[in-house]
Amino acid sequence: MGKLGKNLLGKLVGSDKSCCCCGPSIVSVKKIKVDNKDMEIAGLDEEFEKYFSAGKTPENIDIEELIRNLTKINEIPEEGLDKLKVAVLEEYETYWQGKRK
Repeated sequence: MGKLGKNLLGKLVGSDKSCCCCGPSIVSVKKIKVDNKDMEIAGLDEEFEKYFSAGKTPENIDIEELIRNLTKINEIPEEGLDKLKVAVLEEYETYWQGKRK
């Protein structure tokens, strides 16, 4: 089992890196293109929903905060961080456009 799977399993069963006070949580896993490579990101849809519900448009999203939230349950290599930020912003633009309709 890969690191992403172990992290998610820990979240699901309330062990490893999950918090026992919050109980188990289930998060989505979304595949996005980062520098023409597929990357699976856990919790992306949930984070997008938080930003959308708060009225955040793609122009006023705090990408640094969003990435910090995603790194809580995802292992993101430092060397790919800038490309990930661009990809996540593009994904949020698509998400935001779809939810506005």
